[in-house]
Amino acid sequence: MQRLLNGLSWSALALVAGFCALQALEWVLAPSNGVVGGGLEDMALGWLSRVAVFLVTGVTMLVTALVILNAAGRAGRENLAVAVLAAVAGSAVATLTRYAIGATPATDGPGFMLMVFLSWIGSGAIVVAAYVFYLRAQSADGEARAAELRRGALETQQLATRLRLLQAQVEPHFLFNTLSNVRRLCQSDALAGRAMLAQLARYLRGALPRMRENETTLAEEIDLVSAYLGLQKIRMGTRLEISIDAPAALLAARVPPMMLATLVENAIKHGIAPLAEGGSILIKAQASGAALTLSVVDNGQGLTAASGSGVGLANIRARLAALYGERAALRLEANAPRGVIAIISLPTTMNSAGGSA
Repeated sequence: MQRLLNGLSWSALALVAGFCALQALEWVLAPSNGVVGGGLEDMALGWLSRVAVFLVTGVTMLVTALVILNAAGRAGRENLAVAVLAAVAGSAVATLTRYAIGATPATDGPGFMLMVFLSWIGSGAIVVAAYVFYLRAQSADGEARAAELRRGALETQQLATRLRLLQAQVEPHFLFNTLSNVRRLCQSDALAGRAMLAQLARYLRGALPRMRENETTLAEEIDLVSAYLGLQKIRMGTRLEISIDAPAALLAARVPPMMLATLVENAIKHGIAPLAEGGSILIKAQASGAALTLSVVDNGQGLTAASGSGVGLANIRARLAALYGERAALRLEANAPRGVIAIISLPTTMNSAGGSA
């Protein structure tokens, strides 16, 4: 029954009530009915009595038409023959209902009932036509919302796939470079190579689970970077100096994994490692309003013509764009007197334990 009466609402009943009120007013004002000359009170009582009769007719016709339209399914909204059938059936059932409840005088007989039926076919056609348009509008709106939901779900799925592909690109690139360093050190200093392998095993135990996550905390990312820098410290010794400045209040901030590690790797590989004297790296986290800034500062050989065009930095830019749109960015600046400052700016999102900034 609920499916058959689908679409019956207060707005539909209000439409029918307004239509019946106008019909009753037309009946009262008609000279042939003899109500106009009887005074205002007689006109009001006559109007109310006709409204009641017309409401029975109109509501019965509406319900009957709804049953037919919904039983016909999509054809009820698109097939003119179904709409005509609904109007005829609604008028017929409404006429019989009026007679059954005594709203049609028994003395008037079948002729009067036929007149009522014929007079309400036109009204029924108007009501049914209006409701068919209403059902079409509802259907179109529902289909538009469903299409929007499907489009949103598809975009979300595409974004997740793109992020997984970008993340998968980071993993072998980062690990390959680290393993290459271990291999070179084992060839030149076996004792240091074994120490570096032990450090690498510790690093991978902590790093690999995080590489598959879409998000991590700044604290976890700094732990990962610290483990990587520990590997590089074994390889470079006193040629590498490390500083980390991350306020405790920011450690719960949510950040994409491996971005900070990629910047640190770039700073060592392209900035500090090529210099005989080595250099230093400063990792810094700052908050300004709703923005979180992560910077990696080195005093290496500085910007070159190829700076910023590598796979790692392109990956960072693509992931930032996919995750945050225009609210996040990566930029490179020259450090004074020498070196590079790599800066990631992104919205500040705190862990559930730390609230939201």
